[in-house]
Amino acid sequence: MKKVLLWLLLLLLFANKPVVAQTSVVGERPIDILAQYFDLLISGNIESAMYLWSEASLRRATRFDITFTDVPLKNDCSSPIIRDLKLFRDYLQPVAKRIIALDDQNYQRLLYSNIVEGKLVEHNYFMQFDGRYWWLCYPQDYYCRDWPTKETRYFRLHIDPNARRYLNPVVLEEADLFIERMADSLNFSDDLLKSIEQQKIDYFYCSDDSTVELISGHPVKGMLDLASNDLISTFFPHYHELLHLMVNLKLKSLPLYTQPLIREGVAVNYGGRWGKTPTSLLDLGAFLYREDLVDLDSLLSIKEFNQHSGADIAYPVAGLFCAYLLDRIGQDNFFELYLNMSGDFKKVYSQSVPEIRKLLVDATGTGDWAGFVKGFDEFIDKVIKNRLMIRPGGLKKGDELASGDNYTIRADDKWLGFEFRFDSAQDVTGNLLFSSDDRLKSVASVLHGEQYNGDETLEGYRFGVRFDRNEVGLYDYATSHLMAKYIWGITPSDEYFDEESRTVRLMLHKDLLKNHLPKKGDLKYLPQ
Repeated sequence: MKKVLLWLLLLLLFANKPVVAQTSVVGERPIDILAQYFDLLISGNIESAMYLWSEASLRRATRFDITFTDVPLKNDCSSPIIRDLKLFRDYLQPVAKRIIALDDQNYQRLLYSNIVEGKLVEHNYFMQFDGRYWWLCYPQDYYCRDWPTKETRYFRLHIDPNARRYLNPVVLEEADLFIERMADSLNFSDDLLKSIEQQKIDYFYCSDDSTVELISGHPVKGMLDLASNDLISTFFPHYHELLHLMVNLKLKSLPLYTQPLIREGVAVNYGGRWGKTPTSLLDLGAFLYREDLVDLDSLLSIKEFNQHSGADIAYPVAGLFCAYLLDRIGQDNFFELYLNMSGDFKKVYSQSVPEIRKLLVDATGTGDWAGFVKGFDEFIDKVIKNRLMIRPGGLKKGDELASGDNYTIRADDKWLGFEFRFDSAQDVTGNLLFSSDDRLKSVASVLHGEQYNGDETLEGYRFGVRFDRNEVGLYDYATSHLMAKYIWGITPSDEYFDEESRTVRLMLHKDLLKNHLPKKGDLKYLPQ
């Protein structure tokens, strides 16, 4: 019925067009539908163009009422054509350079390809046949069409069969808890959180990077597809990308582009990145900045950020930067600044370092850039003094929680102290596992497999303090996340490893573990 009504509307709209245009309206070939789609965009009939998309695609794209103010059609905002329709209106012939019938004959991929102002621009459009008509759809609608699904309180998971073994009950529970924690942190209304619960976040959990690239067209491990609101990732739960969606849900209406310093920084501050929690990255960011390994000016503009983000050291400092802004000006003012650092591509790309400095100075009331930097430095001092979650050195006072042949764990009101002793300096390596959970027995862990030569099977222990003489980390094997990390090479300390006594000493803040503190009878020591 939707298609019939659309045809009648289109026939009226294009009554004065050549006969060729009319036949393309009612033609069943995918290329005819794409040509009609482009015609509608050019003529300004955006709503009619939108309804050439499949119902399932539109349902996901519009379910949370997010709009991008600088593009005419949110559900196709991944396309360069939509992102600059005024420019591309003169470059839409030919409609498609290549048409590929996919393995399932109900799907086709059409490659738009043209030289636009001297540059090659390409974009794939996917079409789906429902038995009567062809519709525009998303790549994941084809590539993931046969994947099994599983629903949690807030997610509808589309699961690559090769990744299914990693979805243990604990990680599913933690993903839902993350949505609730972030809804609270970002001051979501009860109605908005209820809307997420009712409508679900569609999450496409892939088994490898090549599948993500096939779907997204980008060589990434994971991404938020802004057009569909879908999460596509080899990692679950991918907190960083989920945070991008949560910000869009909070703001509802926003420009498509934002300076990456603040866009990526707020996602790191709340969601971490690539299996590293915010606590581990913010600690690292403080050290990177203090050691002059990252300069603020190298992160301020989109051009500068993109040049320095490849080594991954930009993200921890960006997260720390946004933590400072939130601490100084509060969340409401922070998101007002977020919008001021957003706009269409030309605006965001043309913003210079001096312009961005002024936005930051005005937002924080620091008077000038030197005052802003001073405030940031003082904030980092506070982070190092009060917020670091892992520290080298032993706990001077505290009650003994547990001990073994070569380890002792003590605790006071804030900290856990770990001491590991060895007969030989060459043997200074190990992993102390704790906090067993019957739901984790014999389940697979990506992180465990990475650390133990492909052995993914857990014995039921959720956490591990894994160390050698140069570094130590706290790991959550259920969610495959690094929770805290100390690296001697970044911040050398004689308190971490004593060569003479062959002893490793460290402290972990109790807030990292909350109700999962190690206890006697619930530990297992692995020598490596």
